[in-house]
Amino acid sequence: MPAVSIVSLTFRTWLRYLVPLTLLGVVALAAIAWLGLGVVPPTDAPSARAQMHLAWELAAAAWIFQLWLVAAVAPSMRGIARGKPLSQWQALSRGAINLVRAAVPCGIAVLAVILGGVALAIPGLALLVLLAMTGASDELGRALPAPLVDSVAVARASLRSIVVVVGLVIAVDLAIVVVAQLAILPALPKKPPLALLLPSRTFVRVVAAALVSVSPLLTSAIAAVYARRRG
Repeated sequence: MPAVSIVSLTFRTWLRYLVPLTLLGVVALAAIAWLGLGVVPPTDAPSARAQMHLAWELAAAAWIFQLWLVAAVAPSMRGIARGKPLSQWQALSRGAINLVRAAVPCGIAVLAVILGGVALAIPGLALLVLLAMTGASDELGRALPAPLVDSVAVARASLRSIVVVVGLVIAVDLAIVVVAQLAILPALPKKPPLALLLPSRTFVRVVAAALVSVSPLLTSAIAAVYARRRG
């Protein structure tokens, strides 16, 4: 499975369906958008620091919703991979239907990853890699645990590719916070005055908006790994 094929498939799908996938991304990451864009100006230093922590928490939790967004991207990705591209409306409507169908399987996958992470970090990361393509599975709609088992099977057959892609997704999520903090909240003294912390609201909003905006592209890469293996 050449990496260039996955990269090409990812960008072709994302660029072709930029509008519907962005709308679906807003739906899937609505909690991120609501928490991030709904912050109010800080009234004191503790509230400003709480907002800074919130930005990191949003980035750390983004993968939960991104695993679900994979389901919305999958129909468009499948059409491109099989040479039968969907219309813009089909990409939106089928993606929305897939979000509904994937809610329970992806919820179970997320729960498994969290429980694995609580037990020990390495099992959690391993489960994240193995279950990342649950939303992209052709087995969605069938009795559980069919889509989860299918994701594991495809992940094992494409282990190097999915490890790289999942690692990239997590890295980009965290990089968004790092870059935003360096740009908006530069190095602060140990006890900064409130005036220096006021941009914390902008910081959280930028992080939330960036996570929502970039997630369709990131999840397209996960769906591309599945589409190439099953294509």
